[in-house]
Amino acid sequence: MKSKFRDIVDTLDISELTKIKDDLNKGGIHLKRLIEQQIKKSENMHEKYCSTCSNLIHPEDTNNFTLIFGPESFKKKATFCAIDCLQYFLKNIQDIRKHKVDADMK
Repeated sequence: MKSKFRDIVDTLDISELTKIKDDLNKGGIHLKRLIEQQIKKSENMHEKYCSTCSNLIHPEDTNNFTLIFGPESFKKKATFCAIDCLQYFLKNIQDIRKHKVDADMK
């Protein structure tokens, strides 16, 4: 099975491959920085649809909210079009946790 990375490498010409190899030989500083920038860009992107009501989210709208939650090793991100959708989501999380605690106590 071919990986996406292999597909990307297959599209590079010899001069690009040589630059990457030279960078890796010097510690991969440029490649590392490029990957870190892409990860940061991805982390800062918001979802396109509200996690509660599925309405389209307009990034320039200041009324939307993004919640990042979960353990450090498995962060999740949920975006909401308005405060009421965020509140609904939080209430459901509380209800789920309460039911889990109640079930664990039985």
